[in-house]
Amino acid sequence: MNIKKSLFIIIAFLMMIVSPSAAFADEVYSDQSNTSNGSQTSVPLDKNGVALEGKALKVYNIVNNTANYNQAFLPSQRENSSQTDENLVSLKEYLFENGDYYWMKRIEYKADKDEPYLTSFTIPGDYIEIRYISESDKQWVNTSVIEDLPKTMLFIDTDQYHMVISVAAVYNNSFEANTLQIMKDLEKPIKIEKLDGEYKIIAEFAQKTNLIGEIWAIQSVNSLVDWSKASSFTDLIDHDLSIERRWSWDGYYFPIPYNYIPNGENFLYRNPANYTGASWTKNGSNLLMKDMGYVMTQICMKNQNPDGYWATGPKSLWLEEDFGIGAGFYDTRFNTDFAVSLLAAYKSYADKEFLTSAVNYAEYFMDFSAKNHYETENGGWLVEDYAGSDVYTRTHVSLNHQLAEINFLYELYNITGEESYKQRGDLMLSGIEDTKDQWVLEDNNLAYAIMYTGTANIMVDYPYLTYNDLYKTKDILYKYFNRSSDTINYLMDCKKQWMDNNNVVGYYGYIK
Repeated sequence: MNIKKSLFIIIAFLMMIVSPSAAFADEVYSDQSNTSNGSQTSVPLDKNGVALEGKALKVYNIVNNTANYNQAFLPSQRENSSQTDENLVSLKEYLFENGDYYWMKRIEYKADKDEPYLTSFTIPGDYIEIRYISESDKQWVNTSVIEDLPKTMLFIDTDQYHMVISVAAVYNNSFEANTLQIMKDLEKPIKIEKLDGEYKIIAEFAQKTNLIGEIWAIQSVNSLVDWSKASSFTDLIDHDLSIERRWSWDGYYFPIPYNYIPNGENFLYRNPANYTGASWTKNGSNLLMKDMGYVMTQICMKNQNPDGYWATGPKSLWLEEDFGIGAGFYDTRFNTDFAVSLLAAYKSYADKEFLTSAVNYAEYFMDFSAKNHYETENGGWLVEDYAGSDVYTRTHVSLNHQLAEINFLYELYNITGEESYKQRGDLMLSGIEDTKDQWVLEDNNLAYAIMYTGTANIMVDYPYLTYNDLYKTKDILYKYFNRSSDTINYLMDCKKQWMDNNNVVGYYGYIK
């Protein structure tokens, strides 16, 4: 399509959806004024018009009583599908106020065909630059040659237009337990053809009923990445979404651990933590990261189950063998990390939908921690790491999980003023302080966990993740409460000695 056609599509898109200010008219909560005995009260209702009560009412009140940030960042969005006798094509779209346009297309096939399914569009320009990350050496490549491009995510800039386009992904048409299998041998590189005043972008997919094709892109007349800054390259180098990780229709997919089931070659699983989206939300140094941070956080947020958490779909053989925990389990670290990114998204985009989701998770965690903790000698709490949907054996408590949960509760208290979150964080901090001496090993490394019920798994602390968690706790205690913890400082000092002795670098506060 030429630039006039592009503008026409954007205008048509705007006409078919509500304005940004009304985009969430069908959100979970609404207010309705009722009159009783001559007095008027505001009763919050759910989307079905039923009065809220219990946990839902508490979440509503916490969010409703939290002050709004100044400027909301609410792109318009829609999702639809079209089908023929040959295929079903689903399309997901986000249109930002500045005209930036994100879309994802998923193609399902009703019959096997020898010829490929083709999809194409044009972008304006007389000159092109293409950047991508080389799979062989993880280095950036910059080229104006449009032939023989690799099968990877492409950063495309013309003299008039800018876009990022994913690999033309081919997956096995089975997403058992929130997993996907990449059919890499069937994937084809994006093709680019030079036309008069524009470039044609072509993607092709194998048409088989046992396969699904997916492709996504973000397009803009604005510069998505400032390539004159060295930081643009370093900020994106660890977030390729074509080689080892994928951004898919319903979330962020990460290489599956060897002991997860289902498993196999090129298997990924939908990871609740959404590492790339979380990083882009928190550290968005360019327009690409800001836009995609919103899209990825919101789409992953929608996977929250009615209980309030984001399940890990596959079965972990370790968790099953040691604790009787099956597929669809609750991982406190992945969930809490994503909840923290929801708070960052709320701060960045001022969308209360993110805060509502975070508070829903917090209320789940408050109930979970009340039922699944070990009490220490002075009344502190150490909260178990995992939970299953059926009966299971109580699990261990790892230091990094415990710290992440404390930090989340304190952050949420700072935003909402909800005192119960601070009180629970204090209880859990006391749990660490009561068990101070149990966390330090002879070589000054930290014990990964306290094994109350035992495990056959050999668990060693991460090189610097737990130190970073301690660093955050120390910073939060000072910043929000003007206090410190001798235990947190002691554990940091011990871990720092171990990191120095083992040449560990890259931790918070590290100086080259």
